[in-house]
Amino acid sequence: MTSTTTPWPHPSEAVRELLRKGAELAQTLPSEWVERLNQALFSSPEDARLLEDPVILAACRRANRAELLHWANANLQRPGEPVQPYVSADMVDTARELARRGLSELLMNVARSTQNTAWELWMKMAFKMTRDPVVLEEFLDVSSRSIAEFIDGNMRLVTQIIREEKSVQACDDHVDKRSLVNRLLDGREVDTEQFGRRLGYSVSQKHFAYLVWSETPDADIRNLEDMARALARLTGSTSPLIVSAGPATLWVWCSAAKPLDVNKLRDVSNQYPEHRASAGSLAAGPNGFRKSHLEALATQRLMGRLAGAPAVATIDQVRMMSLITQDARASKEFVVSTLGRLATQSWVLQQSLHAFLAHGCNITQTAEVLGTHRNTLLRRLERAQDLLPVPFADYRIQIAVALELVIWNTPFDRDGETKGRGQVTQPQI
Repeated sequence: MTSTTTPWPHPSEAVRELLRKGAELAQTLPSEWVERLNQALFSSPEDARLLEDPVILAACRRANRAELLHWANANLQRPGEPVQPYVSADMVDTARELARRGLSELLMNVARSTQNTAWELWMKMAFKMTRDPVVLEEFLDVSSRSIAEFIDGNMRLVTQIIREEKSVQACDDHVDKRSLVNRLLDGREVDTEQFGRRLGYSVSQKHFAYLVWSETPDADIRNLEDMARALARLTGSTSPLIVSAGPATLWVWCSAAKPLDVNKLRDVSNQYPEHRASAGSLAAGPNGFRKSHLEALATQRLMGRLAGAPAVATIDQVRMMSLITQDARASKEFVVSTLGRLATQSWVLQQSLHAFLAHGCNITQTAEVLGTHRNTLLRRLERAQDLLPVPFADYRIQIAVALELVIWNTPFDRDGETKGRGQVTQPQI
């Protein structure tokens, strides 16, 4: 940590002007800077595993950008002067959540990785702005101290937040839902009847487990709970077990009075466009309670990794995708060899052929699902098949799998509109 007893330097006017220019650039959030700062979140395998949680990942990315903008704005207004610490609401929530998980050190790792990356980007910019060795040396000295003390100040605030959260946990004698549920998820023996009474939910029945979360800031927990209940109703459950698992994440279990109609998941997704959900498979008893939840977690991780994953998905939908995306190079080669020119054509053509295959090559049903006129669909299907390098009739299964890969890897907005719609795109597998 930088010493606070050393007098703060008073930079020359030339350095102040360079700081002001650099701050102006930083305020624009150059795409290269954002990408590098995002990559800094994965500095170690341990960090990367935790940050597969898309809610925490999104919060850390927002916090990175917020801190960069705060530091840049301070130097734009008062170049070269000390920058007051700033901890965003995202970072406060994340610090508390990681404290509850016993993973507080992650934030320190992320802070140092972010500091190192920011310093590398800032140095590169400095060498582009001036070649005067005297001015450059002073500029780098002032910048280094400013960045280091800003990060140190932020970490002191975060450390205090973590201490307060741990203190609250230590003094909290009551056992909440999450603590009870964690005992079962950790594989510890529990009295299932007593467990059920305390939670108001029987673990001896057949269950579906869901994760419901939001990657947007200031998510309304009540809307997340409404989505959880809507998902539970799909299997006839009126009293799901809903457990708060973070700032914008719910763990959900519900009874299975009837089979889950996967087609209705899309309707729930459309009702709650800002939220996402993953589902495990049907399972019974305490072991099934745990198994379905772990499957929902695995589904969530894959959804966070693939840019085009649907807003709501089940373990059955991602099992194949998980297998075929383990080798990125082989996946890409498979797509190119199977789809040929169709792999880089418009989303409309890809989606039309995918929907046609998904609905048993039934033109009428596909047109209804897509909301497209039958003749328009026929023209699109003909165009899509003309682009294929393999005979459609002989390679339907391979083509369907390749299209699934492309769709799950094509970024789309949360309103469901593909960013690359109508444009030539290359799947990022």
